[in-house]
Amino acid sequence: MDRLRREIDSFRGTWKGRPLWEGGYYEGDPLDPVGRSSYGAGGYISVLHAVYLTCVRPYVNADTLALELGPGRGAWTRALLPAREVWAVDVLSADHNGFWDYVGRHDHVRYVEASDFSLNGLPADHFSYVFSFGTLCHVSFEGISEYARNLKAKLRPGANCFWMVADYEKVTRSAARANELLIGGRALPRGRRGRLAGRLAGETLPWRPLDAVEDDKPATGRWYHAGAARTCEMLASIGYHVVEQDVGAVHRDPIIHFRWH
Repeated sequence: MDRLRREIDSFRGTWKGRPLWEGGYYEGDPLDPVGRSSYGAGGYISVLHAVYLTCVRPYVNADTLALELGPGRGAWTRALLPAREVWAVDVLSADHNGFWDYVGRHDHVRYVEASDFSLNGLPADHFSYVFSFGTLCHVSFEGISEYARNLKAKLRPGANCFWMVADYEKVTRSAARANELLIGGRALPRGRRGRLAGRLAGETLPWRPLDAVEDDKPATGRWYHAGAARTCEMLASIGYHVVEQDVGAVHRDPIIHFRWH
């Protein structure tokens, strides 16, 4: 007990002649997505890993029946491998994407090449988890709505779904704050910011503000403004329960968390 009492008293001591943690210990603001902390450069993680920690790891386990829309090469598919089953649906072939070379051959992974938004070829009342990242931002609101209507018949009650969509308004808000990106606990001079942030994040900041008022004419690789609020309204009208309009793991893009009742 004497040692524990001394331990408590040590918090009331001094450091370099001043009371320890005078004014209250303060690490930084956890509500500020680009805030300072004593961790410096070690205080930042990839937004992709943040998405994994938020949207994948808590929901995918040996009982999960997972569906991924738009796997591409399969980076996220590999994160889903702990599931009991993984179904990947893409409009491009597995050979085109180099899917099996990257993911590897696994008995519980199936790849479905789609020609429309019908989700034909998938079992009904089957999936307990759905994930899509970096795909629906390239799909029009009409296409996203068609996916949502056809998906519900494929889901088990209570299935958790995470969809990233494009939202030009969030892009524009993020662009306004992009220059506040902190590396190593301090703001970088403008000349260095683009080079260093580009090496760390894979792109040059800030992002360009985008105009949400535009047509939805198909074009190769284009982004379509779906909007988080509009997409959530559509999902709710179909019968989904929207858990979060945006889980908040990505500065630029919303990820919607919704469930099938």
